[in-house]
Amino acid sequence: MPKRSLKKIDTSISINEMHRIIHELSVSQIKLEMQKEELLQSREDLEKGLERYTELYDFAPLGHFTLACDGTILDVNLTGTKMLGIDREVLIGSRFGMFVVRDDITVFNALIERVFNQREPGYCEVRLLNDQEPLTHRLTVHIDAVVTNDGQECWVVLSDITRQKLIEQENTSLQLSMVQARKMESIERLAGSVAHDFNNMLQVMLGNIDLLMSTEELKNNTRETLSDLRNSVLQSTGLTYQLLTIARKQSINPRTVNFNAAIANMLSMFRELLGENINLIYTPGDNLWPVRMDLSQIEQIMTNLARNSRDAIQGVGTLSIQTHNVTVDAAFCNAHPYTVQGDYVLLVVHDDGCGMDKDTLDSVFEPFFTTKSMDSGAGLGLATVYGIVRQNRGTINVFSQKGTGTTFEIYLPRSVGEETPLQSNRGNETSSGGDETILLVEDEESVRNVARAFLESFGYTVLTAESTAVALSLSEAYLDTIQLLITDMIMPGMSGRHLALQLAKRRPDLRNLFISGYSSDSFELEKESGIYMPFLGKPFSRIELAHKVREILDGVV
Repeated sequence: MPKRSLKKIDTSISINEMHRIIHELSVSQIKLEMQKEELLQSREDLEKGLERYTELYDFAPLGHFTLACDGTILDVNLTGTKMLGIDREVLIGSRFGMFVVRDDITVFNALIERVFNQREPGYCEVRLLNDQEPLTHRLTVHIDAVVTNDGQECWVVLSDITRQKLIEQENTSLQLSMVQARKMESIERLAGSVAHDFNNMLQVMLGNIDLLMSTEELKNNTRETLSDLRNSVLQSTGLTYQLLTIARKQSINPRTVNFNAAIANMLSMFRELLGENINLIYTPGDNLWPVRMDLSQIEQIMTNLARNSRDAIQGVGTLSIQTHNVTVDAAFCNAHPYTVQGDYVLLVVHDDGCGMDKDTLDSVFEPFFTTKSMDSGAGLGLATVYGIVRQNRGTINVFSQKGTGTTFEIYLPRSVGEETPLQSNRGNETSSGGDETILLVEDEESVRNVARAFLESFGYTVLTAESTAVALSLSEAYLDTIQLLITDMIMPGMSGRHLALQLAKRRPDLRNLFISGYSSDSFELEKESGIYMPFLGKPFSRIELAHKVREILDGVV
């Protein structure tokens, strides 16, 4: 068999070609290394970016949630977990509605339904529960929700507006307090004006009755009739006193008193007023600061509050009285108009009676407002308490709900003076007259005529003037001595005090007696002039006027 010849294959490669191939391989290797490094750097940058995004997401000031269409939480940032006080692992898979206050769940569900169905952004405000806070804490949030492009999820952003809501509530409360205060001021002015005019009319009635009763030849039955009329007039002064109390213009005799002792002295009267079915508990505060008040006003406050509690309990119950020392700060003063920072004695009176609804609570201090039958009271009790507290530069709060009882808190300024004992200041039932000359200035003719008849019945010479201008002219024309000026405090053109100052320039020895349907306390600013201002409030009896005049002329007061 013949042998095949093998053809030799040339596999030789030139040196240059080899170098070229090696170079290309090296370049490719270098490119691969560079691409590897770039990929590693990109991965590192991506991880850093993701870490940064996660940090920004978790620690954002707003709560971020991803919710399914049924409200299930799919994702949440760290801020969101803090808002609810629950770990992320627990939140994810839970329904968001579980953490919404029950009263607000309808609002939240309506938002989620609207966002998914209409695929439009929406918002609402709800309150959330926080397991790490007491049940009284409610976080108020503003929710913005937007659905994703596929419509299967929605992104929810929660803004904490709790502080904003609290500020709004405080502002609203302050505005309501200011409105209430202005309303009460208007009522006080009205009550004061009514009482002032009413006292002038009572003065005329009482004066004429006294003049008639001073006539010796009266028949017994006529005298008895006049006596009954006089008693009716005096009883009517009780109503004007209450109106002046509401207006903070009634006559008072303040003194520094031990408040605990003052209340303790009245406890037996309160127990009798409350009856056997109501348990009275008195808890006096230790080392209680003194207050400067008229003792009769303390009795009025406690009697009216006790009577109010008795009517609210309507059966078996408890009335508790407590006293404390407190210091009020700027925040308290901001919420209570006309209150200044400082030390106060706090009186707390609580009953477990029927309580009051909001409408009743809003009107509880208004005069003539009452929930009782017309024959059970005139509705002046709590209005009187309010007037007394305000007159003594104090503050009163009332807290109540239907079925939970009522609590009154009364803040009275601390007094730094020494305690003074109560002294009797009764006048005599009879009084002597005199022969001095008196200048009587009164713009109400009927009151002027009665007062003149009073004074002349006791032997005085009386010059009368219906205005301050006439009084000045009379003084100028009268050459003899005038020992006493009796003037109404409120006169057209010039006040009684200014008239006294004018007359004192020509008659430095002239003494003064000021009269008014308001109280002497109403003219506190007038006393800054330094002029001595003895006062007699209307209506006054014939004996009271004579007694006061004699005291002034004899230098007793």
